[in-house]
Amino acid sequence: MDLNIEFLTNLHKELLHEMYYDYEGKGTVCIDIVTIMGSLFYFEQLTKKARKNNYLSIPVFHASLWEKEKILLEKLIDWIMEEPIHLQFQSIDADLFAPSFFLPNSHEVTLFLDDMESLFGIVNNNYSTVPIASDYIRLLNNENEKGKQEKLATFLRDNVSDSGEIINLHSAIFKKMRRHQSPLSTCVLLSIAAAKTYFNGGSKIYVYQNSKINRNVTIDSNILLKSTHPKTFKLLNDLFTDLDLNLAIQTPILHNPIHTVINQMPKELKLQIKNTVDCVRIKRKGKTSVTLPCGICLPCLHRKIALSASNNEVFDTLYEYDYGQRIADIEKEEDVRILTENLQLLEATIDYLETNLSELASEEQNIAKEFGFAYRQFKEKY
Repeated sequence: MDLNIEFLTNLHKELLHEMYYDYEGKGTVCIDIVTIMGSLFYFEQLTKKARKNNYLSIPVFHASLWEKEKILLEKLIDWIMEEPIHLQFQSIDADLFAPSFFLPNSHEVTLFLDDMESLFGIVNNNYSTVPIASDYIRLLNNENEKGKQEKLATFLRDNVSDSGEIINLHSAIFKKMRRHQSPLSTCVLLSIAAAKTYFNGGSKIYVYQNSKINRNVTIDSNILLKSTHPKTFKLLNDLFTDLDLNLAIQTPILHNPIHTVINQMPKELKLQIKNTVDCVRIKRKGKTSVTLPCGICLPCLHRKIALSASNNEVFDTLYEYDYGQRIADIEKEEDVRILTENLQLLEATIDYLETNLSELASEEQNIAKEFGFAYRQFKEKY
């Protein structure tokens, strides 16, 4: 794809589709953040062959402001991307654009990612000491997950106030995000939620995700995934603060292990767990796509570990290879290889975490200990 100025100038319209926004005051700074994160995501997806260099020119409404903010922005980029990106900013005129036709709301905004953690967000928003009136932004999966999504959509609608909006992100770029999940995907979603919050007149973006162990920890030594790493949210909040936007990302369960989060859910929410999906195979397109989670990919195994540790397997979905699957009973050679390698990787991850536990930061130590506990529970049972 050619990331030309015309395409990037209009990128925010696609990313903020079905939301109210205008081009007055600091709102254009929020739109700039959406454009910057979206541009970086597209740039990340380009093959090195398609790139002329690592320079990216981004059209923004406040070019001089972003030159001043370059240090903070590049600190975030250096953290979430695997390679250095040299940014240039090209000024565009706000007078050339008309506001959207939608109406602003008066709510805060919550990301709803169709996963178990997002279900807990409904509990927290609705049953806090002071309930949180929130709009919800959903990132939809592929068509082969449609049945489960429709059930989740109905459940979500029943639990959101009549005045609350549910915005489904389903254009081409969001499908690309689902297939190529990265820390930048998270940043794009958060920039959209931040813009929605700002134009709502709100100040908080709620993200119900917990820090997760990096599945490649034995290779790159990063203990936690950057997509849900505390540092990622801190750097974004630092940027919002420096821009004086009065916006803040709230992460209520970031340091809570997923199995403890599940145990805090009431039964009516646990009944929706079967409609959430983590499987790698089910997110594929074409001939390799499936409608039943495999149960042997790493995301499926991590899910089984969490539900096993909380004794909530009964609420889980059906798998091609269910709990307690023996390698010797699998007929497909490729699936034998996948399960064998993934179980070996899990063992290697636990060994690495236990060996290096004393050297980890306190927040990493707690997450590593809880993951080790959950894995041992799963191993003893199955």
